[in-house]
Amino acid sequence: MAAAEAAKGRDGPDFSELPEGCIARVVSFTSPTDACRLAPVSSLFRSACDSDAVWASFLPPECRQMVPRRVSSLKELYFSLCDDPVLVDDGKMSFSLERHSGKKCIMLSARALSITWGDTPRYWSWNPMTDSRFSEVAELINVCWLEIRGRISSRMLSPGTRYAAYLVFKSTPTFYGFDFQSVEVGVRFVDDEAGKRERSVYLSGENNTRGRQTMPRFRRIGFRFLPMPFELVDDNRDGGPRPAPASAEGNENRPKERRDGWSEIELGEFLTKDGEDGEVEMSVMETKGGNWKAGLVVEGIEIRPKEGKE
Repeated sequence: MAAAEAAKGRDGPDFSELPEGCIARVVSFTSPTDACRLAPVSSLFRSACDSDAVWASFLPPECRQMVPRRVSSLKELYFSLCDDPVLVDDGKMSFSLERHSGKKCIMLSARALSITWGDTPRYWSWNPMTDSRFSEVAELINVCWLEIRGRISSRMLSPGTRYAAYLVFKSTPTFYGFDFQSVEVGVRFVDDEAGKRERSVYLSGENNTRGRQTMPRFRRIGFRFLPMPFELVDDNRDGGPRPAPASAEGNENRPKERRDGWSEIELGEFLTKDGEDGEVEMSVMETKGGNWKAGLVVEGIEIRPKEGKE
């Protein structure tokens, strides 16, 4: 019997003898995912892993001041911020947490962005949408010059994190001008011209051209835009219409559907560094084609940790 007890003791440490506060202290140096995995070990571990002492370490310090929510525990507050973003900055921005890491996620509303001609009703309209987290979104009526920019200070985000920015949008039944026309997107620190990275993406999905009305294209002459039949437009400047983009780049450079019913396209990524502050600029532009565009509904630009990269 004594030998059996000795063998049992050699199988591993007996954490049941540790004070709950000691366990909570150790768990607080792990991650939210680890805390949830450790909780089922025993009733003592569950009590420690669910304690405010643990979840306070996973929440950004400013959370309790900026989130006016009644919750029974900091763990409940944490997961409420993962599932239900809170509006800040007079409703022009939303704040949430990435579920697995607790890193900060920010979405700039359309009102927080700089949209060329955004305040001109003949080009853009501002409307409420029931499935948007913000009070209003921007709907493109008709423009030939598309330019959307947003800026955010890196100190608003989690330090030492690889972030990506995403344009969050929808298309209306009048969506046109994007099926065969790419847009230039990019993300950069404002003072780092050498680090500027741009790429071409398509805001139209692979099958979005089916069943959609073909709208006339326009040729620019001086300051006037004259309508041209679709089959005669020199989109490629080589005498023929622009071909459909190659399917090989369809997945990477095409929008993806989100769980909230909107679509998103990645604009680029950047790294926040410990102890450093800088202004990050994100851009979406199509100013070279000269064709008119409509039917794009912009909810905002979301900045969140890049999956699998920290």
